[in-house]
Amino acid sequence: MKVQRLLILLLVCFHSFLYASESPKHSHKQIVKVVDDFMLAIKNKDEQSFTDLFYSNNVPWLGVNPEKRKGNLPSNDGIIYANHLGFIGWIASSEENIEEKYWDLTIRSDGEIASVYFKYSFHIGDYKMNWGDETWDLIKTIDGWKIVSVIYSATYNPNPRSDKN
Repeated sequence: MKVQRLLILLLVCFHSFLYASESPKHSHKQIVKVVDDFMLAIKNKDEQSFTDLFYSNNVPWLGVNPEKRKGNLPSNDGIIYANHLGFIGWIASSEENIEEKYWDLTIRSDGEIASVYFKYSFHIGDYKMNWGDETWDLIKTIDGWKIVSVIYSATYNPNPRSDKN
């Protein structure tokens, strides 16, 4: 009887192991890689690698300029409507060094969907053009994690860019 119970327990454990979803730690690493690949594609002006991070060409890309939204809300003032194709196209066509930096990354995921939230700064050469908070929603696909929405706040540098930058 003990042997039979042990065999059943081992069979159940083995079955659970085979059909268990991936660990949250593994998902976390994959999602961090998406964020790192996003930043690297910007720095390298790599349009293909950048667009491959997105689920489709119709991904919502919205920004909010807090300086323009002061006063009575709700208001559409200060809302920036864009898309990732235009963003990376502009970067790729620029002759200047462009980089986005991030920190304070937070990831929430159940292994199928995820949300990332981080602080960022956007640089053209040595000039820090804007900064704020950014959040993405992602889904797990057969091709890995894909971005399905981007929302960010953008506080623009009040100091104009000098010709030296």
